[in-house]
Amino acid sequence: MSLRIERLPLAGPAISQAYVNDFPSVSKFYSAGPPSDAKSYRQVADRIREESPAEHWTALTNAFRNEDPNVASRLDRLVKGRGVFVATGQQAGLFVSPLFTLFKALTAARLAEQLQQALGIPVMPLFSTASEDHDWDEVSHTHVIDLENHLLRISAEDSIRAVGDGSPSVERIELAAGIGETFGQLEQSVPDTDFSDSVLTPLREAYGSGRGFAEAFETALGDLLREHPTLRARTAHRHVKASSAALMWDEWQKRWESEERMLNRVEELSAAGYDAQVNVTAGSTNLFLEGPLGRDRILQDGDEARLRRSGVPVGGPDLRGILQTDPERVSPGALLRPVTEATAFPVVAYVGGPGEIAYLAQSQVLFDLHGVPAPVVVPRASFQLVESKIARVLEKYELTPEELEGDSSATINRLLKDRTSPEVKESLAELRQAVASALERVEASAIEFDPGTKSALGSGKRSVFESIKNLENKLHARVKEKNQVMQQQLEKVALHLYPGGRRQERVLNPYPYLVRYGRDLLKEIYDQVATPLD
Repeated sequence: MSLRIERLPLAGPAISQAYVNDFPSVSKFYSAGPPSDAKSYRQVADRIREESPAEHWTALTNAFRNEDPNVASRLDRLVKGRGVFVATGQQAGLFVSPLFTLFKALTAARLAEQLQQALGIPVMPLFSTASEDHDWDEVSHTHVIDLENHLLRISAEDSIRAVGDGSPSVERIELAAGIGETFGQLEQSVPDTDFSDSVLTPLREAYGSGRGFAEAFETALGDLLREHPTLRARTAHRHVKASSAALMWDEWQKRWESEERMLNRVEELSAAGYDAQVNVTAGSTNLFLEGPLGRDRILQDGDEARLRRSGVPVGGPDLRGILQTDPERVSPGALLRPVTEATAFPVVAYVGGPGEIAYLAQSQVLFDLHGVPAPVVVPRASFQLVESKIARVLEKYELTPEELEGDSSATINRLLKDRTSPEVKESLAELRQAVASALERVEASAIEFDPGTKSALGSGKRSVFESIKNLENKLHARVKEKNQVMQQQLEKVALHLYPGGRRQERVLNPYPYLVRYGRDLLKEIYDQVATPLD
């Protein structure tokens, strides 16, 4: 395969860096233990199997009976063997975007295989789609590099319709007829290869008009993971809602203790030198309710509670009634969500990115509050895909990808300046030195003759050196013009590796790579995402 898959260190908040590189220093924030030790997973799995009733597993069979045969078969083995899940999740990005969503899912799939061997019980990957989020602006688009090497933003803004009033969650957004045109933009941005039909046809079918946006994402992801049967469940799935309703009510009843624990954890993190990933403010609960303005956080003020945006009052009896009859209207905040997931599924490990590693340090107090076993937190794999055309340019100019990270223009300008002949550089340096020496003599003589000339001499000297700088810039511009091909090549490399100055995996869509290299690319990545286990 004419593409290099290079493993990258996981970037992100300081606490996630410490988690990866020095777990003992942050172990008090993560009760399940280090992800490199198989004992961590065994202890969590044993606790789940000892404390959970049989219904914890059998309910899964009824809830997911319509899954495809491979997923259903694997789930059946897990239920019969009282197995566990390796969970991960992400927002429903357009056309399964960006790349790191795929990396995260494959990390979970590979870890499930590893743990099944290590623990001797059925282990299955679980991907949870955060369909209750209402951050539509974050998921409504994707980015590709088109055939002319331009960064193209593809948006579904004009290809959807919202179900309901206010600010609906992604779960309530459906694809409209215009999604065909949106898909066409993706199709036109990639070459026609032997893999085009096999890769793009399932995606086109997943994103059909009338289908829910989150459902389309989930279906397309399932196709990419078909070699590694993965249970897929949106956070609004009826099983998740039914299984976590009691916990949501418990969170309401313990809301003051929950708030105290969360605020104390923020202080503990701060004392250890870390920032809280999720802001916690007094009076904000971990519960959201679908109200007149869409998904709305419940705020508390003494014995009173109300929705943050609409101001609609919320009483305990009202909330309990909703949880009993219409639990889909109630959803957890970011810190409570992993607890509800571990309540709905026997989760032994959670594969997360740097932000999730950071906020799970805060969620730990909620796991403890509700007596739910906290999963082992596992960093997802991070990669950079370096195509041969990019590798050749890097080799030609003896560069590493890291040199172009962030604002690549400074590196490119430096390299172009280096192309200036040594004789010109030396001559310019000699000119500055000669002018400086001459000006020093002029200044000494002039001040001796008339001390009042010192101010005029200062501005005159600056003017002379500015002229030399202008001369240097003109020479550099000429060099830049002469090396325009080099500049274009380096800008192209920077675009492919760090589009918009960000890591490729956080911006670009995976399908252009799959069209070029086929589904074998998924296998190549899978082979490299193993989590080190002792």
